[in-house]
Amino acid sequence: MSKVHGYILNVPSRVSLGIVSLPVRRRHWLAVRQVNGQYYNLDSKLKSPACIGGEAELRTFLSEQLSQDVAEMLLVVQREVEEDGSWLNPDSPNE
Repeated sequence: MSKVHGYILNVPSRVSLGIVSLPVRRRHWLAVRQVNGQYYNLDSKLKSPACIGGEAELRTFLSEQLSQDVAEMLLVVQREVEEDGSWLNPDSPNE
């Protein structure tokens, strides 16, 4: 996880009209970023960024998000990390 700068998720989201939630689900993009050792949910539907917590809480959050119907996740890494594939292997000698 130390090689990943951020996470971009595409998850199902409920549609609301004011306080009324409709029985319709649409796709919604949200981002997660680490700041000073804490991970934050940067979902635009929130009034402000929401602190997720440390790495253990991030894993739980991502598992919950990805367990939904057709959820997807993109990883944000530096070019060299993508090219050498070190984001895949935690035992990489380049870490």
